[in-house]
Amino acid sequence: MSGAEPFPVGFEQERVADLRRRLDSARWPDQPVSPGWALGTDLRVAERVCRHWESGYDFARLQRLQELGSSTWDGIHFLMLGEPSSEPVVLLHGWPSGPIEYEAAARLLAQTGRQAIVPSLPGFAWSQPPATPLNVVGMSTRLRALLGDGLGLERYAVAGGDWGGIIAARMAFDAPDRVSALYVSTPGVLPTPVDLEEPPMSKAEIAYAQRAQRWLRREGHHILIQSVAPDSLSPGLTDSPIGLAAYLLEKYRRWSDSGGVLERRFSLDEACDFLTMFWMCDAIAPSMRLYWAERRDRWRLLPGERIAAPSAISVFPGRSEGQLSEANALATLNPPREWSERVLSDLRRHVRMPSGGHFGAFEEPELYASDLSAFLDEL
Repeated sequence: MSGAEPFPVGFEQERVADLRRRLDSARWPDQPVSPGWALGTDLRVAERVCRHWESGYDFARLQRLQELGSSTWDGIHFLMLGEPSSEPVVLLHGWPSGPIEYEAAARLLAQTGRQAIVPSLPGFAWSQPPATPLNVVGMSTRLRALLGDGLGLERYAVAGGDWGGIIAARMAFDAPDRVSALYVSTPGVLPTPVDLEEPPMSKAEIAYAQRAQRWLRREGHHILIQSVAPDSLSPGLTDSPIGLAAYLLEKYRRWSDSGGVLERRFSLDEACDFLTMFWMCDAIAPSMRLYWAERRDRWRLLPGERIAAPSAISVFPGRSEGQLSEANALATLNPPREWSERVLSDLRRHVRMPSGGHFGAFEEPELYASDLSAFLDEL
């Protein structure tokens, strides 16, 4: 590695004490009993998580990442597991997330002999925020610099979900000579197909496009505010741990395959791992600015352009409410295969998972790692 250094994961006791003071003195608003999650966040659940965060959570938990090769290069933090390989797999998280989303899956991949590299996206978790908010193209440039200049890699596979999925796709588009394979677990984040007329859209594609528009109007509030005015929201989330918790816990419950019960997918400790990562790293503001940057200079494929890397898609159902598809992330994340084939010219694998949601690698690490390994073995 050229200039990469070990990165200790830990938090100063003064900051832990400050967080606990804020949690202890927090003012919770009253909430009507019946709507609960229908109002956004069930504050009774959020308060229970925050009580655990204050008095039951072990802030040393995340030090476990140090045994996973926690390192940094040029302000970008990453984990690196497994024996050195000439062609490792790079796992890219989305929002609101970080490298801990892929921790279990990366361990499983390493156990099978694959080397896994799990960066914190710039501005997320332990990576430094960029001086100017980065869009997808900028993220691709920075991460390819880490892998090429920082780690000296000539070839690698990339895998990701949510923002990590479209950034992985852009890396494959930018560097087809370097990216040996592309694996996406949230196919709806890929660039919109250029040509939706030839061949004509299937019934499944038309239904998907209509669902996605309904979902955006009903559920896409985070996209709207974070792409237009993220720093109208970020001071409150940066200053108030209960504000941060209420905002993020809604996403962890609603976007996962939780069946409406947060702790079905996120234990109290696991939920607090994610909250601690955002709070202690001051990551919520820079992470939201990615939406702002992409809205101003969005990656769009030009006529005739497609992503040529050998590709695979895993489709996680995401039944957050057990209701219609537009009640959860399914509508925006899971288009039919023929839609994705308009973007990926070499789509070799399209697998529907029995369970799991937006955070597929975290929710179902065995399914995720097994399917990713099977795809890479086929190449």
